[in-house]
Amino acid sequence: MLETLLAMTGPWGIVVPIFWAWMIFDCVKNEPDRQTWLWILLFLNAFGALIYFLTRWLPRANLPQLKRFQYRQKLWNAEAAVRNLGKAHQYVGLGDVLVEMGEWNRAREAFQQALDKEPKNVNALWGSALVAMHDKQYAIARDLLAAILKTDFEARFGEVSLLYGQALFELPDWQTAKPHLEKDIRFWSHPESSLRLALILSQEGQKAEARDRLQTMLDRIQASPMYHHRRHRSTIRQAEKLLRSL
Repeated sequence: MLETLLAMTGPWGIVVPIFWAWMIFDCVKNEPDRQTWLWILLFLNAFGALIYFLTRWLPRANLPQLKRFQYRQKLWNAEAAVRNLGKAHQYVGLGDVLVEMGEWNRAREAFQQALDKEPKNVNALWGSALVAMHDKQYAIARDLLAAILKTDFEARFGEVSLLYGQALFELPDWQTAKPHLEKDIRFWSHPESSLRLALILSQEGQKAEARDRLQTMLDRIQASPMYHHRRHRSTIRQAEKLLRSL
């Protein structure tokens, strides 16, 4: 039977169903809006799989060649601005494009050029901190982020505070991390900060308080809009796993 099918359809008789099943698997595993996409995949079959591949899988794949093609015009514009004007703002713009492309070494150079021109440029400090976190240079990231928070705790609507807490946690500088994470939770209610604080408390033997932190965070997410729940799926899974172990 299989030989007859292959003879009739050729290699596409196996390739297409495998491709379709692969896209369904990826959708179930990674897609926040999986219900909608599963209907599309099941209803449109192979054509739906092609749509999903082009619109959802490829943008998420983080392929360097694809990114270079997508950002070619943006990169050209940013490089031209640096050549023509060459101020801190233009170097920050170039660094931002390079970060989006995953060109971390070149991004580091661009942000450093911006800091050489304006040592207190907040966007250059932020970009340099992102690169340092990517390189796991947590002490450098901590100092860069602390310089921003010193003048504006609400910088970038809490993103700086969140990343600073992560840097302190990864060092690990838990003595400094605990009060900062508590402050971040009060101001911004970041689930990631609640999870990190619970991990610190559990390591210190304060299991009851760690459970309370996790349960409060999970209850808050449960009461929030669905998009917020989907956005923090990974944090929720980690929190539920830690909660079961306490």
